[in-house]
Amino acid sequence: MKKTLWVKFGWSEFYRGGPVNGNFGWLNQNNGKKNEVRGHEAFNFNSGPDGTYYCYVPPQGGEYAPSNDDPDGWTVICLAKNPKHPGVHIVGWYEDATLHGKWLEPPSGLIKKRGDAAHPAYDWSYCISSKSAFFVPPECRISPFSDPSVRQGKYSFLEGPGVHTNENKKRVLDLLNSRLKALTRFAIPNPNEDSLPDPELDSIDPLKRFGTPEDRKKVELAAEQAVIEHYKIKGYACERVTNLPCGYDFIFTKGKTVRHVEVKGTSSPTPQFFITRNEYEKGLRSNPAWSLAMVTSALSETPYITEYDALELKRAFDLEPYVYIGKFIPKPKS
Repeated sequence: MKKTLWVKFGWSEFYRGGPVNGNFGWLNQNNGKKNEVRGHEAFNFNSGPDGTYYCYVPPQGGEYAPSNDDPDGWTVICLAKNPKHPGVHIVGWYEDATLHGKWLEPPSGLIKKRGDAAHPAYDWSYCISSKSAFFVPPECRISPFSDPSVRQGKYSFLEGPGVHTNENKKRVLDLLNSRLKALTRFAIPNPNEDSLPDPELDSIDPLKRFGTPEDRKKVELAAEQAVIEHYKIKGYACERVTNLPCGYDFIFTKGKTVRHVEVKGTSSPTPQFFITRNEYEKGLRSNPAWSLAMVTSALSETPYITEYDALELKRAFDLEPYVYIGKFIPKPKS
């Protein structure tokens, strides 16, 4: 018999101990207070030394953790809401998990390991454990969904021993299963500190999780070639201006029509990109002829191109600073 439930907890980019956001009682009361900005779920997808994942779920009805008379072998689908947008996302899932039915203290060595100067002996607990986890990276969480039953609870059993199914549960199970199928190829199996890098913890190459510099260059060149061919088929002449600080890569002209196109590419079918300050200021923000050509599956035989003007881009994507550069400001001599 299959055993499946969904759980909902606070939103974190990487679940490696950073801030947690969510409309839950404890987070609402303590968010922003010194030494108290992290929820218990801050480490949900960060394994212990023995490879065990310890998952915290907020209490249902103020006091209950997920429990079942047959506690082992559950698939636990983890949901969280991006605080900036409506709807929830699947942020990962556990397979062959154990439901403990109460909140437990993690191993003492793990508590010490996850403390730091700002959060000494950090207090956290868990109610689900598993040796098998799948983590959905934040850039792949692009398809939020909404359902009344999900909005109202912290967890719900969908199928398994003692679970009374109904049309509502079947609908949610079908929805979540279809989402899992689509996310499987993007999810990171059994994430650890090497496979789940955090840009804040990798100052040498904060883009490492997006491939090596060599890989990124291959994607860039493939994306550019795809866009060039795309415009040539439409009868446009092409001028490359990547060597100029103008905020775009190409000028495409056809008669009186002129297009300033910035090209971004990814080997993934999921659109994601980085934009520099120059591209933002001189292109997106101030050039009415500017557009962005987003090339997904750039290294495949069938790359897919989607173009956005400035307004469409801002509607379709969150644009946030990913890294900052600190430049020393020399003090004038007195």
